[in-house]
Amino acid sequence: MLIVNDEQRLRAGIPSLSKRCPYCRKALRAYPLILSDDAGFAVYHAACAAALAIEIQVDLYTFFCPPASYRQLFVLDVIQEAGTCQEDRCSPPT
Repeated sequence: MLIVNDEQRLRAGIPSLSKRCPYCRKALRAYPLILSDDAGFAVYHAACAAALAIEIQVDLYTFFCPPASYRQLFVLDVIQEAGTCQEDRCSPPT
């Protein structure tokens, strides 16, 4: 959830900006902020939330489509192969 002012922050249940961002550990002093919808409800700076999302995407991509020197561990599809890794790139199913 995007938080851009004090009213939204209070509605989200965040009493003050004295908390620290779990990603960069700096104080939450300025808007915009991002409230995660995980079980723990963490609040991030918008830039930190974007960086975290990119890190997760990179980790997932390299897990399912490892570099050429490594072989693919498995494919998560019970009906047919979801995609194949060739030349360090994942190709979509045909």
